[in-house]
Amino acid sequence: MTRAASFPAVTGDAIRAAMRRVPSAVTVVTVGGAEPRGITIGSFVTVSLEPPLVSFNVQRSARVHDLLLDSTRFAVHVLMEGQDRISEVFADPDLDAEAQLTAGGAVLDEHGVPMLKECLVRFECRPEASFPAGDHTLVLGRVEKLSSRTSGHALLYLNRDYHHLDVDVDAEE
Repeated sequence: MTRAASFPAVTGDAIRAAMRRVPSAVTVVTVGGAEPRGITIGSFVTVSLEPPLVSFNVQRSARVHDLLLDSTRFAVHVLMEGQDRISEVFADPDLDAEAQLTAGGAVLDEHGVPMLKECLVRFECRPEASFPAGDHTLVLGRVEKLSSRTSGHALLYLNRDYHHLDVDVDAEE
């Protein structure tokens, strides 16, 4: 049996090291408003089917944080294999909004929310609630519209690198 590693103290670095072992789907959250922009998120999960709710965490120091809290709509894009560069564009805090959206290939919808032209799944949401959570805010969204490709594989992030699982998924199940 393999012995579990232990850390002398539970620190942010220790948590980060432990979470490197857990794959997460790579998502880009976009928001409209005064400065439409987006952010790469690795904490996206579904919360409820009735009503349809999803959530993610955003660091309070992120440029998109206050925009999300003040928004009336946002979109969550689940990236697919081959979209590593889009993930990196939206993770770069030094890019201004225009450069970010142009490099990410986003177009504004009728509500002014940036929509990526390509992604595996897109959840279009209205904010339901937000909760302070340490140095992050947990954002809860009510899904109003859902679109999904019928083929492709989700882009995953594991141990500081991008991966995908070559598993066929029937979109109708």
